[in-house]
Amino acid sequence: MIHRTGITDKVEVWLSSESAPGDKRWFQGSEKLTHQLSRQADLHWTAPTAASITTLTVTPDHTYQEILGIGTSMEETTVHNLSKMSPSVRTSILNQMTGIGDQGIGFNLFRLTLGTSDFTAQPFYTYDDIADGETDFELKQFSIQKDIELSIVETVRQLVASAPDLLVFASPWSPPAWMKTNGSLLRGQLKEGKEYTEALATYYRMAIQAYLEQGIPIYAMTLQNEPLLETDYPSCYMSPERQKELALALKREFTEHGLDTEIWIFDHNFSNVRAYVTPILNDIDGFAAVDGIALHDYEGEPELMSEIHAAYPDKPIYLTERSVWGTEGAHRIAQYFRNYASSYNAWVTMLDSRIGTHQWLGTPGPTMFIQDATEADRYWLTPEYYLLGQFTRFVRRGAVRIESTYGSTDTVTNVVFRNPDGGVIAVVINQTESEQVFRVLCEGNQFTAVLPAKMVGTYCWRTT
Repeated sequence: MIHRTGITDKVEVWLSSESAPGDKRWFQGSEKLTHQLSRQADLHWTAPTAASITTLTVTPDHTYQEILGIGTSMEETTVHNLSKMSPSVRTSILNQMTGIGDQGIGFNLFRLTLGTSDFTAQPFYTYDDIADGETDFELKQFSIQKDIELSIVETVRQLVASAPDLLVFASPWSPPAWMKTNGSLLRGQLKEGKEYTEALATYYRMAIQAYLEQGIPIYAMTLQNEPLLETDYPSCYMSPERQKELALALKREFTEHGLDTEIWIFDHNFSNVRAYVTPILNDIDGFAAVDGIALHDYEGEPELMSEIHAAYPDKPIYLTERSVWGTEGAHRIAQYFRNYASSYNAWVTMLDSRIGTHQWLGTPGPTMFIQDATEADRYWLTPEYYLLGQFTRFVRRGAVRIESTYGSTDTVTNVVFRNPDGGVIAVVINQTESEQVFRVLCEGNQFTAVLPAKMVGTYCWRTT
């Protein structure tokens, strides 16, 4: 007897496979993949049976964090490569990112840089670059004209138009050089003094307003990309105490000018998050000024997000920067969500086949889109496009993570969501060298599935 109460009969299935994860050979051309978000035969629920196979127990009524979105970055390197393409090809790529169903993989959250980052083809700049030794506290020289000239504004505006529910958040890599202790966009700190804190807050508010005037609302911003890093590209050390002062000043600026852009603090690694956010969020005024916590995954483990959530459950956590590869990377993304991340953003969307053009100090791995450096309109997709699509094509804004048993890295792991329309989305990852048989047990029913080696499967059904 099949107990169908509260659950529909069929389970839809899609699969994507990895190939040479993170290997530089992807810069030389595409390779054939076994599965690329490939639709499989539907599975069907049966009555539960005794089984010795891996069991993933799903409990839809046990809910966790709400999902804001998943997407990638629109930093200047990507925009520069897109700008070399013909309008029709560029539009096709944007649609492959934001489209729904067969049109694309449904990215709905994009990261924008305020001024340049290390991933740019341009000389480093901010929106208020003036001659050495001068100051501009009244910000008379402020302008986002370079962002307009470099097609950043046009590209992001096209993205926003292509997907009505798309959100943009922004991160600065450095204040203008005249605000910094060393007079440079590289390294240094924000100068001491209330006048510099207030000037930087005004600068950020003006940037948000300037983008809004261009038809691009900025949903949220972080106050400083990687504030514990000083290095030889745009960067700025910022202590938690100084970031709290900046958050308070910026909140006042937003309030006085009728802006509802959220403020996310930190924007750096798991390993330092507790020490950084505690002085800010344990202060009454700091807590009130902050809307969320942004994190990167280059040091430390995702479990630290669960600790931060336990300490500050009212402050959502956002995974704002990390690119990963293969089924191991898909597993890592699942762990972000299993540890209370409300979002995930990949970093850098398109490099060319010469691994350009950027000014990072290392050698990047392959991006989701690779452009042929000798033929601008030619490009190819890496497996990571499809593997991330196993999440983004199905998990919509407003979804909540729901309870599911973890499984194991020796068999399969997973994360499960329930969309606002009641659809349940289980993303299951097989990192092993052999196919894995598992069953999902949910609301008194089960289905059994076989997930091939080195593959990600998405299993969709509806509760009623």
